[in-house]
Amino acid sequence: MNTEIKDEDMSIEVERLISAARDSVNDEMVGRLAGTAAEALNLADQIGRSGLAKAIPQLAEMVNNGDLERVAQLARLYHSAQDSLNDEIVGRLSETVGSGLSLLDQVNRSGLDKALPTIARMVADGDLERLAQLARVYGSAQDALTDEMVGRLAETVGEGLSLLDRLNRGGAGRLVEMLERMESTGALEKIANSLPALLDRLDMVTGLLGCLEEASARSRGQPAAGGLGGLWKLMTDENTVQSLQFLVSVGTQMREHCGKR
Repeated sequence: MNTEIKDEDMSIEVERLISAARDSVNDEMVGRLAGTAAEALNLADQIGRSGLAKAIPQLAEMVNNGDLERVAQLARLYHSAQDSLNDEIVGRLSETVGSGLSLLDQVNRSGLDKALPTIARMVADGDLERLAQLARVYGSAQDALTDEMVGRLAETVGEGLSLLDRLNRGGAGRLVEMLERMESTGALEKIANSLPALLDRLDMVTGLLGCLEEASARSRGQPAAGGLGGLWKLMTDENTVQSLQFLVSVGTQMREHCGKR
């Protein structure tokens, strides 16, 4: 009996709720509800046809992992970059990308990729830095050179090459071979050791020849006195005695040294 009374009260409340909703709904709200329902049905139909329902588990997983938020942030970043780009920046980026692709194509065609291991080793060993420093030195020298200096250097190099050609044609190779043999036998060292003494002897010989030349000139200018008186005067002269002693000493030394040979 109580259960029937409760069901009747529930039915009355539902009828009252429906009546209140019917009274509060106007034509505008009915149109909006109908449009919303139609859009929802259309959306559900599009989801069913496109197979988007299969992606719902992946979307749910992306939401749980935070990947969907990251994708949204990336989209906002791309949108901000797109808004900040102007025609000039877009043109410069396009030119840069085109130049980069052209450079990559040239590298691929020239086979420069085969040199990358060698370049890597040069970088690791420091050889590339040395080449760069050498290039800077060459550039500095090139900037410092004037036309006159370049002409003088070219002239010097040309004369050096001409001299080398003359030495080659004149038997410089045989001279080098002879010097090598003298070096191997020790003769070159002996010549080097005896060269200072030889120079002293040459100075002595030069002085001797000068003395002979001067004595010859004096003898031609002095009159010769004849007779025993003149001979006695010549023999008793102190200079004559010293000269004879000098000649005797020279003869003794020559006999001792030359006689041994």
